[in-house]
Amino acid sequence: MKNLSQLSIHGIRYILRMCMQLLFQIGIILIAAGTFDIGRQLLIYFCILAGSYITELWVISRHNPEVLNERVKNIKAGTKSWDKILLSLYVIFTFVIMNVFIGLDIRLEWPHIGFNYVYIGLVLYILSVIISTKSLLTNKYFESSSRIQTERNQTVISTGVYAVVRHPGYSSIILWALSIPLLAGAIYTFIPSAVIIILICIRTNLEDKMLKRELKGYREYSFKVKYRLIPYIW
Repeated sequence: MKNLSQLSIHGIRYILRMCMQLLFQIGIILIAAGTFDIGRQLLIYFCILAGSYITELWVISRHNPEVLNERVKNIKAGTKSWDKILLSLYVIFTFVIMNVFIGLDIRLEWPHIGFNYVYIGLVLYILSVIISTKSLLTNKYFESSSRIQTERNQTVISTGVYAVVRHPGYSSIILWALSIPLLAGAIYTFIPSAVIIILICIRTNLEDKMLKRELKGYREYSFKVKYRLIPYIW
């Protein structure tokens, strides 16, 4: 087990940025809703969101702080031009549009998803956090942008969740995107959720092709682990 002393100033900055990101998302929802009277379901959603942020950051900082040290920059030198576009769209839909839809669900009184669906959403959300955390713990090259990390002598990671699918981090995002409308009870939030899933599938396809071309050993790895995102499907 590693410890917090191995966090660099960049890792600390990343943790602070994630805390600000959490507050930003909650703020966007409240502004879009136009009220603090958001009801029980959204309060539970806020608690789940905050709890998952804190838990994941704590676990990663304890066990693989190197990942946090490297993740402070979203776009680094060598990032593919197509990924700059996809990453920008992903950030806009994930942290702005998704939360605007959640808030507007309250303001405009859109058709609401019943509270019972929270349990399904919670299962999907927990699975997404588990897969995301395991990916971060296993892969020290886990970054926000798609590029070959030549300065770090990047190698293929094929253990843990990477022995099941080639892009488990993206699998976790798909589960997350499906869980949010159910947790928040906002049915129209499935619209930005669908866009996010499409963006992730496009990004997975392009990144997979890039890795096969440019990362030594990845093509051989792709023969052993056949599925990109979903076992037995794709």
